[in-house]
Amino acid sequence: MTYRIESDFVLTSDWLPAHVFTQHYDSISIAIATAIEGVDDPEEQEVRVICVETGEVVWRSTEEQYD
Repeated sequence: MTYRIESDFVLTSDWLPAHVFTQHYDSISIAIATAIEGVDDPEEQEVRVICVETGEVVWRSTEEQYD
């Protein structure tokens, strides 16, 4: 499985290059760690990790249910 990061917010980091937020990851844990780095407050600015093959949201930074 491969994973991608998505958010309704612009994802940026002081120490990661911009392309890391648009690439696909073979590891869900690396995708999550990268996603968290992309926003200032992951609990307020939702960021999600999506399974590329299924389109399923496999992780989200907020507790709200995904519709």
